[in-house]
Amino acid sequence: MASRLSDVLFDGGNKTTPLDGVCEQLFLVTKDSGIDRFVRYAVLLTLSAVIATGGVLVDSTATVIGAMIVAPLATPILAVGLAIITVRPRQVATSGLIIVASVAFVILVGVVLSAVLPAAVNLDQNSQITGRISPNLIDLLIAVATGLVGGFAISRSDLAGVLPGVAIAISLVPPLSVVGVALSAGGFSQAFGALLLFLSNTVAMIGAGALVFTIAGYNAAARRSRSEVRRPIIIVAGLTLVLVSFLAVTSAQTVAQAIEVTRVEVSATKWLQDSKYAVTSVTPAPDGFVITVIGDGPLPDTAVFFDNFNQVLWYTPTFQIRVITGSVEPLPPPAATTSN
Repeated sequence: MASRLSDVLFDGGNKTTPLDGVCEQLFLVTKDSGIDRFVRYAVLLTLSAVIATGGVLVDSTATVIGAMIVAPLATPILAVGLAIITVRPRQVATSGLIIVASVAFVILVGVVLSAVLPAAVNLDQNSQITGRISPNLIDLLIAVATGLVGGFAISRSDLAGVLPGVAIAISLVPPLSVVGVALSAGGFSQAFGALLLFLSNTVAMIGAGALVFTIAGYNAAARRSRSEVRRPIIIVAGLTLVLVSFLAVTSAQTVAQAIEVTRVEVSATKWLQDSKYAVTSVTPAPDGFVITVIGDGPLPDTAVFFDNFNQVLWYTPTFQIRVITGSVEPLPPPAATTSN
């Protein structure tokens, strides 16, 4: 089955990149490579970390996308997958250490730049942060698909041009920058969510990359006992199970929260339908929801709201009203100054 799939995907082996070529792309440190590959990686990682952190601080999507294109973190991640299926324990450890050191470095850049640069960050309103602190199973699915594309592009000799698209699709350096920015601002829960997103993407890419490399036939080059890489395989499988469990919980929470927001919005709309107010948004709060309304005059009796909102038996949320007045007032002229 794997052989037949390999023939279809790689044109009977005619479009398969030689294993030596793939190793040269992915293994940053080997006994014959010298220091040039690692220096190139370190420079790109540093620049991508600075760009990503700056993009997060100023809430710029274009800047963060630029950091994704530059970011080289996918290289050691896919290298772990290749090292596992070609039974190279030393390379598994080396690439793994590079990933760990890279994670710590990017987070440190985020913390330092957040403390040094004069940028006020609102963790609850910055879209670059809020979009990366609640990973779910959909994010894991995207990471798996991206890992498959990345492995396929490297394994197939005529697809190098799609790698920039792979870099944009997968979120590696930006979540780590969010971790640093959030830690600098004291947002530990946001930092944990962003780190979870990175870990899920990493594990998914390792597994997906290893699958593609196996289909490409690179595992045939393994000459040593596969028991030598049993431990990294067990670790990756264990991490995958833990991450899937976490993401399943967060996915369920996200769905439940979306349902509750809708229920609150419907109840608030009915409450205000005969008044001079209108609902502009409903946002989750630590213990309930914040209902933002715009209008003027006295608010109607809240009994209508509570009659329409049927709370869940085990959950009693609190509600806050944020009122935006819609009145327009003339700007008074400056007070006259007296001269001596």
